[in-house]
Amino acid sequence: MTGAPAAPVALSRSRGVLHALLDAPGRRNAVTPDLLDALHAAVDTAEADPGCRVLVLSARGEHFCAGTDLTAPVPEPAAGPAAGPAAGPAAGPEAELPYWTLLDRLTRTPVVTVALVEGRATAGGVGLAAACDLVLAGPGARFRLTEALVGLVPAMALPFVARRTGEQRAFTATLLAEDLDAPAAVAAGLADLHAGEPAQALRRTLVALSRVDRSTAGALKTYRSRLFPRDARLGQDAGRVFLDRLTDPAVQPLLDRIPTPERAV
Repeated sequence: MTGAPAAPVALSRSRGVLHALLDAPGRRNAVTPDLLDALHAAVDTAEADPGCRVLVLSARGEHFCAGTDLTAPVPEPAAGPAAGPAAGPAAGPEAELPYWTLLDRLTRTPVVTVALVEGRATAGGVGLAAACDLVLAGPGARFRLTEALVGLVPAMALPFVARRTGEQRAFTATLLAEDLDAPAAVAAGLADLHAGEPAQALRRTLVALSRVDRSTAGALKTYRSRLFPRDARLGQDAGRVFLDRLTDPAVQPLLDRIPTPERAV
């Protein structure tokens, strides 16, 4: 008898911290509908607990996240401008895609979000890390936006990368599909800290964050979003650009070059 498939994200708690471990190493922790649902649920859990100040994203295996699983059906727009309790209007052609709504939530939630990257973050995986408030890169971390190599545009990840690196640096990294190790990622602004001992670096970071209460961190994040606002329609536009390229017949021969086990961007 076959048991239920393993959850793509494993949650655990420590004092004031919710740890969300991407736990599908056999799929390179690729972005799937199940993974997105699980990460949205993790944000819900963190927000619902008034004692939770920090949400840490990490991953099991050699890949932090390999990007969108291209073997899955074409993604459908989310139910509104934000998933979870803040969900808005019904889904439609102008709604945002679930990947965008997750990244947007990571930037806006009052809980501080931390990405602990110890393996490869590729394509959409780079966006997942970049959307977090802090990015800690271990010695095995690599960051690479590979979409352009297969005819796609990282339309949803790019705004979150660019807010860290600046517009031109993000564009160059995308156009050249640069493979950045941890020191290069820190130099580019994509990561905040290169840690030889990631677990120790995370503990030090959590100690520092424990000195700032949740309401203050939330107020700081809210002010940051007002200080550096995004166009209100950027999420819809980004989803449309991504889907237009993904479904373009001219792009399919490029996508077909990707071996089936590696079909994630």
